[in-house]
Amino acid sequence: MLLSTIVIRIYFAMKKLCVILCFLSCFVFVTNAQVKTYKSLDETIGQEDQVVKLSLSGKELTEIPPQVFTFKNLRFVSFQDNQITEIPAEIGTLTELEFVEFKNNKIKEIPSEIGKLTKLRYLGLGNGASENKVKLTGNKIEELPDELFDLVNLEVLDLSQLLLEELPSEIEQLTKLRELFVSSNKLEELPSEIRALVNLENLGCSGNKIKELPREIGELSNLKYIWLGYNQMERLPATFNRLENLESLYLKGNKFKRIPKVITELTKLTKLNLGRNFIKTLPEEFVALANIKFLGLDDNLLTSVLPIIQSLKNLSHLDIRNNKIPVEEFREIQGVFPNAKLQYALKK
Repeated sequence: MLLSTIVIRIYFAMKKLCVILCFLSCFVFVTNAQVKTYKSLDETIGQEDQVVKLSLSGKELTEIPPQVFTFKNLRFVSFQDNQITEIPAEIGTLTELEFVEFKNNKIKEIPSEIGKLTKLRYLGLGNGASENKVKLTGNKIEELPDELFDLVNLEVLDLSQLLLEELPSEIEQLTKLRELFVSSNKLEELPSEIRALVNLENLGCSGNKIKELPREIGELSNLKYIWLGYNQMERLPATFNRLENLESLYLKGNKFKRIPKVITELTKLTKLNLGRNFIKTLPEEFVALANIKFLGLDDNLLTSVLPIIQSLKNLSHLDIRNNKIPVEEFREIQGVFPNAKLQYALKK
C-alpha cells in the first residue's frame, strides 16, 4: 500500500507540474516575456515598484520575509519548497497577485485575508515532489477558510496531499476553475455543488476514500481529464455518460467488479486506466471506444481480452499484466497490434 501511495503521488505531481508549466507560459505571454523574475530579495533593493515576478523557491525560509509586502505591483510569487509555517495576514495587501505558490512548506492554516486577493488565477496550497528532490514535511492544512471561496477569478486550485476531510459546498462560487486538484486527502465524497464548475477541464481526486460520485458530476460537460484512482468506488452514476468531452479517465485501484456501461458511451476517450480492480470480463459495448490509445487493465481477473479489443484500431499501449490471460492469447495480441507497446505478465 505504501508503494502504491508513493507511485500515485509521483504520478500526480508530474501531472500538476505540466499544468503549472502550461499556466506559467500563458502568464508570461500575458505579462510580457521581458518582465524580470527576481530570484532573491537582494536583487529587489531599490526596485521595489518594478517587482512583478518573484521566485523564492527552495530558500530554506521559515517565514515570508516582510519585504515581500512592500512589492505592491507583485503579480507572481512562489514560496515553494521552504519551511514556512504561517501565511501572515499581510498577504491580503498584495492585491495585484495573480499567481501564488505555497507548495511543500509547513503551513497548517490559511488566513481569512487570502480572500482579498481577488485577482488570483492560480493558488497552490498542496504538496508534491520538490524541484530539487529533497524530502519535505509538507503543509498540514485541515480546513479551508470561507474567504478562500471569494477568489472568484481562480482558474487553478491545488489542494493535493493535505488533510482535508471535506470539500466545502462553497466550491460552487469558483465558477472559473479549469483545474482542481484534491488528490491524496481524506475526502469521502464530493459535494453536489460541484455541478457549478462548468468550466472545469481537469479534476484530480485520486487517493481519497470516495465510494460514490454525486450524480451532478455529469453536469461538468467540459471535463477532459478526471483522476479517480485509489478510492473505494464500485460503480459510477448513470449521469457519467454526459461527460461527452472526456479524453482521459483514471480509475486504477478501486473496487470495480465489472466495467460500468456508462464508460463505453464516452466515445472521445483516448486514455482509460482500470488497473488494480476486480474485473473478470470486458463488455461487448467496449468496442464503441474506437479512439482509445492507452488501455490499462493490469492486475485484474481477466482471462481473455482479444475478442473485444481487436477492433480498437487506434490502440498504441496496452497493459494486461497480472491477469489470467494465457500466453497463447498474448501472442495473438502481438500479431493484431504489431506496433503497439504491450505489457504482459501472467498472474501467478
